[in-house]
Amino acid sequence: MKVSDIMIRKVCTIGPDNTLKECVAVLNECKVNGLVVVKKDKAVGVITKADIFKAVLPRYPDIIGEERYVSDLEYVEGRAQKLLEMKVEDLMGTPPITVSSDIPIIKAGSTMILRRVKQLPVVDKEKLVGIVTLTDIINNLMKKMK
Repeated sequence: MKVSDIMIRKVCTIGPDNTLKECVAVLNECKVNGLVVVKKDKAVGVITKADIFKAVLPRYPDIIGEERYVSDLEYVEGRAQKLLEMKVEDLMGTPPITVSSDIPIIKAGSTMILRRVKQLPVVDKEKLVGIVTLTDIINNLMKKMK
């Protein structure tokens, strides 16, 4: 079975110049954990809820230097407010790890495990044609086992 057989063809995307506040709105509207960042119909990155959450959390040196950052909600809220005005391109993972629609789903799944990602944009001839997630692959394999 190939990626094209199970990929989601309607992909939620965002531009690199959008703010993280706009990004969070699109993530929530689409009910997804990540977005493909697209510029002129070309996938240039990926941004996930986890990327945004990690950026909000205090940095390790902050925690070591000032233990209060671990439990200081006002500090975290302040970081979140500043962060939401940043641009998507400032936080996105780039270049995106992509697959083509004609590769086997097992190879796509192995790529996700090795690269520690849960979704891969599907790109054919430099054009975004879909997205495949680890959940898509696992669910498909489970159906085959029944």
